[in-house]
Amino acid sequence: MTEKRTALIAEADERASQELFGIIQGLGLVPVAARTSAEVLSRMEKGADVVFLDLKSLELRGGQLLSTLREKYPSIPVVVCTDAGNKDDVIFALRLGCMDWMDKPADRSKVSDALKRVARETRRQAQVAAQTATTGQSRTLMKEITGRIKDGSIVLPEMPKVLDELQRVLANLQVSPEEVLKILEKDPAMASKILATANTATYGGRGRINDLKSAVTRLGNRTIASIAQTAALRGLFQFRLPAFRQVFQRMWTAHCISACLARELAAEAGDNDPEEIYVCSLLHNAGEQFLLRVFAEIFQRQTSRVLSMDEVLAAIRDTHAVFGYGLLKKWNMGPLFEMAAQRHHDDTFEQADLDARARRTLHILNVADRLVEDRNLGIYTAPSSGPTLSVSFEALGLSPARRAFFARRVEDVRVELAHL
Repeated sequence: MTEKRTALIAEADERASQELFGIIQGLGLVPVAARTSAEVLSRMEKGADVVFLDLKSLELRGGQLLSTLREKYPSIPVVVCTDAGNKDDVIFALRLGCMDWMDKPADRSKVSDALKRVARETRRQAQVAAQTATTGQSRTLMKEITGRIKDGSIVLPEMPKVLDELQRVLANLQVSPEEVLKILEKDPAMASKILATANTATYGGRGRINDLKSAVTRLGNRTIASIAQTAALRGLFQFRLPAFRQVFQRMWTAHCISACLARELAAEAGDNDPEEIYVCSLLHNAGEQFLLRVFAEIFQRQTSRVLSMDEVLAAIRDTHAVFGYGLLKKWNMGPLFEMAAQRHHDDTFEQADLDARARRTLHILNVADRLVEDRNLGIYTAPSSGPTLSVSFEALGLSPARRAFFARRVEDVRVELAHL
């Protein structure tokens, strides 16, 4: 059986006290009466859930008593009872810390409404306190992560050596398919990914390809480089905890869809290297993947952590750009990639220090990410910061018809990627 809440009535006038006593009792609370300040403070030591205080009583010294109650019992709500229409009393009481007030004389409706307001405010304050505690924990964890990166106990991941080797070979425009094959055969997972991609609707020819050499010929060096980058990035992040593994899979799928859309948007906007924009899109949120892995490792070692997954994702959303920038700088991805990781959530992309391609790239990434968000395929419940979808569409010069086309493409790309 649930224990009834106690309401302490701090009222010197006996008749007014009895009236309030009966009303509170009728509302299902346990009323307790006190006539003097000493009685009130004595009774408070036994506990109370709410206090009804006569502010103007000389016997109670209401103003002084209210200050004492707020100092000693800050979590217990106080409802000040005052003469009807006395605005100065209300302002005075609010400054001293009362939660609510009620005009005299008391009746059932006034008391009931005051209790409802107190209950709502108490819940709100509890939620704020919990959020503040969570924010504090998140900040502590982020400081811990930053410190551990600096002291070397958390190591930023390295790209696989096979990727570096492949990129060096592909930089030679005259490289033969045989040279590319020699490198790809060192990584069966990457080779399998390239073969599967060559047979998708996006790249597929008239016939199905079953050998890696034909896949390399069909796709071309730039596409091979993009696929290799994708496979390498995916392989960097593995998760043991099921909850984190599930979030990563959703995150990775969203990133891949965005990257494919970004490549098509880049071609539409006249960019001279859509494959580079594809890789840029794939990597600009790498900070999310890195932080998710770090949080997973922390939670795996320290089971006492109390952050929920929503709180983990909120911390990642707020800080991933900084960590992503650090990752791409470590990987020597170049100025365009570093800029995209660091600034893709800026309020505007029209800053004077950005050249035309940098601005266009940021708008492309923003459109791709927001289209994925709009389909509820991302990991965040709230929209990301940055320019609106319409602003970026306008900056890219896309007509309403093409905007609608790309909005529809999200589902097509999702289905196609599901078969890889």
